[in-house]
Formats: sequence, structure tokens, C-alpha cells
Amino acid sequence: MKFDDLVSQIWDRNDTPEQNTRHALDTLQQKFEQPLRSYQFPPRSYVRLEALDNNESDHQKQIEELIKQIAASIDDLALNMLFVTVQQNNLNICIEYAIQSIVHKDITQIQSLSHLNIPSGLL
Repeated sequence: MKFDDLVSQIWDRNDTPEQNTRHALDTLQQKFEQPLRSYQFPPRSYVRLEALDNNESDHQKQIEELIKQIAASIDDLALNMLFVTVQQNNLNICIEYAIQSIVHKDITQIQSLSHLNIPSGLL
């Protein structure tokens, strides 16, 4: 679950941010974790996602933990291998997209310099 959303739902202006976070952790355990653990097939783990909308937070580390927990929770070897393969393909797609976007950005910047009368052989 997105932990920030839970914190904002229980937010009390009279409390400090630390108190609100502690209250959200208690709420998470009482209203979600404990009831889910009582099911016949309880979740194996959970990951708290925080500050995903904040550019200064460490998104990659949180998503990496999420992927690790998903991979660890898959019992079936074939499904686990499929998951790992998909993640590898996603990584390849991400790398390809990053390279293409950088190349496109560089080409666009070079084209924007065309008004400088640079000989076409140099562009």
C-alpha cells in the first residue's frame, strides 16, 4: 500500500510528523496486517511505499524492494522464472528507452543549432 496516503488519512494537525507516522504504523498493523494474517492464505510480506511523488526520495530502492518481495513470494518455479524474465525484459526496454530519449534529445539540440550556419557536413 502507499503509506503516504494512510498517513494523510489519519493526519492530526496537533501531532508532530513523527507521531502521525507512528499512528499510521499502528493503524497499518491493526486494520490491515493483523486481519490479513488471519486469512487462510495470508500475504507473505508487504512493502511500504513512501514519498513516490517526491523527486528527492529513493524510488528505485523502494521499487527494488517491491520486486524482491514479489519474487520471494512466488512458490511455483515456472512462475518465478517467468517473473524474473519479465523483469529482465523490462530492464532491457528501460535501457533502450533511455538511450533513445538521450539520442533524440541530442539530435534535437543539434538541429536547434542549425540557425548558426554550421556546414551541413558537420551536423
